[in-house]
Amino acid sequence: MEKRARLPGMGRLESFSDAVLAIVLTLLVLELLPDGAKSPEQLLQDWPTYLAFVTAFLTVGVVWLNHNQAVSRIRRADPTVQVLNLGVLLGASLMPWPTALISAALQDGDRPAQIAAIFVFAIVTVLISVPWLVLDLYLIRHPALLTSSSDESWMSKHAQVSAATIVAAGISVALAFISPLASLILYAVVVAVFLVVRLRESVTDGDD
Repeated sequence: MEKRARLPGMGRLESFSDAVLAIVLTLLVLELLPDGAKSPEQLLQDWPTYLAFVTAFLTVGVVWLNHNQAVSRIRRADPTVQVLNLGVLLGASLMPWPTALISAALQDGDRPAQIAAIFVFAIVTVLISVPWLVLDLYLIRHPALLTSSSDESWMSKHAQVSAATIVAAGISVALAFISPLASLILYAVVVAVFLVVRLRESVTDGDD
């Protein structure tokens, strides 16, 4: 199927978004900086920090992969697309905040602090997913903004992923009242599944 050429302005949107997400990933690494000399045993005791970092890093990484796939299918970004893209970046840019909260809460916090940290993580996840969902639905309703009519199918599938992420965030909050650690592990598993699915789709697209 013939594809319509992307307009020049898409390059600016893609470059700006890549820069924002790269900065977010860099800020996440700051959580791993030690506050002083530590023994191997003390380093092992910091495992909540490592788990929170990996979960957040994979989350932002999946956002980047999805963004890369989505932008490659968008021919033109009108003001609505630009604003919704900023909404996705807003949520992603907040990710270092709940990551730090979870790390501190799982190490030194009480149960209410741990639940609150998971809740904030869920809110940030929703702040990423809702603009994504609205953007997908908007592009489906305005196919002229896409490079090809076949891209509507991808947007529809991604809208389902965004909706599933919102549901998963709600489940994780409920699970946090039973076990905050299990809730964080659920986040990590869900993100890992999304990552595998995205990688498999990339391989399939490459074969096509």
